[in-house]
Amino acid sequence: MKKKALVVGWGVSGKAAALFLLSLGYEVCAADRKIPEHLLQDVQFFQEKEVGALDQFSLLVLSPGVPLTHFLPVQAQKDGVEIVGEAELAFRYLRQKAVAITGTNGKTTVTSLVEHVLRSCGKKAKAVGNIGTALTEYALKADPEEIAVVELSSYQLETLESSPFMAAVLLNITPDHLDRYPSLEEYAQAKVKIEKSLQPQGTLYVYEEAAKEYSSLFTKPFVSFIGESDWIPLEGHELVNATAASLLCAKFGVTKPEFAQALQTFQKPFHRIEFVKEIAGVQYYDDSKGTNVDAVIKAVASMKGSVVLIAGGVDKGSSYLPWKEAFQGKVKSLLVIGESAKKIEEELNSSFSINVLASLEDAVRKAAKIAESGDCVLLSPGCSSFDMFRDYVHRGQEFQRYVCSLEERRELS
Repeated sequence: MKKKALVVGWGVSGKAAALFLLSLGYEVCAADRKIPEHLLQDVQFFQEKEVGALDQFSLLVLSPGVPLTHFLPVQAQKDGVEIVGEAELAFRYLRQKAVAITGTNGKTTVTSLVEHVLRSCGKKAKAVGNIGTALTEYALKADPEEIAVVELSSYQLETLESSPFMAAVLLNITPDHLDRYPSLEEYAQAKVKIEKSLQPQGTLYVYEEAAKEYSSLFTKPFVSFIGESDWIPLEGHELVNATAASLLCAKFGVTKPEFAQALQTFQKPFHRIEFVKEIAGVQYYDDSKGTNVDAVIKAVASMKGSVVLIAGGVDKGSSYLPWKEAFQGKVKSLLVIGESAKKIEEELNSSFSINVLASLEDAVRKAAKIAESGDCVLLSPGCSSFDMFRDYVHRGQEFQRYVCSLEERRELS
């Protein structure tokens, strides 16, 4: 008789987990809040509340977006059903060398950079995990000689029990996902869980600020690091990201000169303080991936002129008050959209000129009217995108489209 598994959450990770379970010979069921348009053959689908008795399953696999407090894993635990995260399921079968990157901000850039440098140095490497390729999807066709460069979110770390990594980096911990975690402390605890995923002789690198602020949460030795400026011509968070990547690459014999040479050909992932266009002396930047308060502070600090900032979306539970001090003398106007607009306005209206707009397109047009030559218009939302867009990529693409339409109108006028 076939073993039976239930996959909870039907996103990218859930679909990948279902396919992987089918390849292992499981009978697979899946559950989500609503029935999706596209189902997989051989997977029986239920709406969450119609799953029925959980003791019919030998395994419950959680997608990263589904918390352990969800009623299905809570009931599964009571019924003695094994609960496994999608990442953990993959690592039970993956055998190649692997390194991991986590942190509130910068982890996708560092993951991409490590992959790029290793490949530039003639080594097989693949960026996987939270960066876009689900770990179970990778596990279906993984090359055993390939180095897995794994981006891990706090959600994935919650349910990771294996210890596959020869090295890992924790970049930073700043307020984020407080709509899921009751406190910053509990969010930090999820991040620090990266230490338990290391091999016995593995090395954990922790950025100095996080190491100092959350030292009480660590139970194992780690190596603290800062941005090294002597050999990389970068500044601020980009310098820290590059240093973190160099530490992981060094584990595979990459020298500093080799790293510096490969860095010159690295293209930063899209929608991360990405220059879009200059129109009438105003520079437009797309930082749609700036989805928390601290990320926006870093993005604003990187701008060279006065900033017209477009922010807002789905609130993640953090206060926007840190923006008051950080934006002084830098942000000339704040344009807010989405579900969080009212909260942002209430917290900051005594400090900034704030306009609430109905849409991103309206915000771009308003920004074009406010901005003067030498200014920057920056989309850095500090929020999730799901109230108005499919994801941060869709939001960034739409922003760039609206910016390009400004130039078209200018040419026609």
